[in-house]
Amino acid sequence: MQIQKGSDYLRLNLYSLQGNKAKPSLKAGYIPELAHPAKVELGTIATARQLPDDTIKHTPAQFFFSTEVNATLDRVLNGKAQEVKEAVNHIFESNFFNNTQDYTEDARSELIEMGITKAKFIAETYMKDKDASEFLDTIYLLAAVSKTRKVDPATGSVTYIELPQKPQGAPDNYINPSKLMEQYDPEAFRKFQAAETNPTEKASLLIQFVKKQRFHPEWRTTYLKEQDSIMQKLKHTAIHNRFEGVDARSLSQFEVQVNERIVELPFANKDILKSNLTSFIKLLSNKNNAHS
Repeated sequence: MQIQKGSDYLRLNLYSLQGNKAKPSLKAGYIPELAHPAKVELGTIATARQLPDDTIKHTPAQFFFSTEVNATLDRVLNGKAQEVKEAVNHIFESNFFNNTQDYTEDARSELIEMGITKAKFIAETYMKDKDASEFLDTIYLLAAVSKTRKVDPATGSVTYIELPQKPQGAPDNYINPSKLMEQYDPEAFRKFQAAETNPTEKASLLIQFVKKQRFHPEWRTTYLKEQDSIMQKLKHTAIHNRFEGVDARSLSQFEVQVNERIVELPFANKDILKSNLTSFIKLLSNKNNAHS
C-alpha cells in the first residue's frame, strides 16, 4: 500500500513499497494463509507519534484502498460532518494500519477490536439502515486486510494482502493486463516496470502481452478465481470483539462503557486503548456538542 498525496486525500494502494529497519514500510510479499502473493504499497507514512493531549490537532490522513471500497466510503459519508469523516480516517490510521514500530501483535489485535467498536458507534449514531450496513461491511473487510500484516525481519518491510483493483464502472471480470503480466510473464513485467520513464516502450510491452494472453484464456480464469478466493477469505475472517454490545446512545455513555470494558477485561495494552479512545472522543466531541 502506498500513500501518495492527492488533491484531497492520501492514496493507500495495495502494491509494493521499499522500506528499511528504521522505518517499516510495505513491499511485495507472500501471505501463505491466503495462498496468493500479497503486495501492498503503503508509502510515506511517518512512524506514528504519541503526542500530548494538548498538542496541535492532528488531522488523520485519508486513505485510498480500492476504487470500489472508496466509492462506498464516499457514498455513506457524503453529507456527514467533517468530524465524522475524520473519525473514520482515525480508525484506519490508528487502529487498522498503525505504523508504530514497537506495538506488539497483541496491541495491534486489540486496536482492531477498538476500531471496529468505534466504527459501530459511527454507524449507529450517524448512519441509517443500508448506509450503516454497507459501512460496517467495508469496515470488517478492511479490518480483515489489516489482520494480514506481515513484517520481513531482515528489512522491516510490512506486507498486507492486495484488494482487487479495477476502474470505477468496470465489469466484475475486469483484469488489469499488467497484473496478469506480473503473474504469468514475470520477465516481461520486469521490463515493463523498468520502462517507467518510457511510455512508448511500456505501451509496446503491454500490447505484446495482451496479444500473448489471447492464447492463454486459462490465465484469466485462474486469476479471477484467485481474486474471488481472496475476497471470500477476507469477508469470512473472524474477528473477536470484546467491546461488543457497548451502549452507543450517546458519546459520553459510549466512552464510559468502553473504558469500563478496558478496565474489567484482560486487555494487555490498556493504556494504548485508553489513549486511542480519548483521541476518537475528541474528534467527535465538536460534532456531539453541536447536536446538544
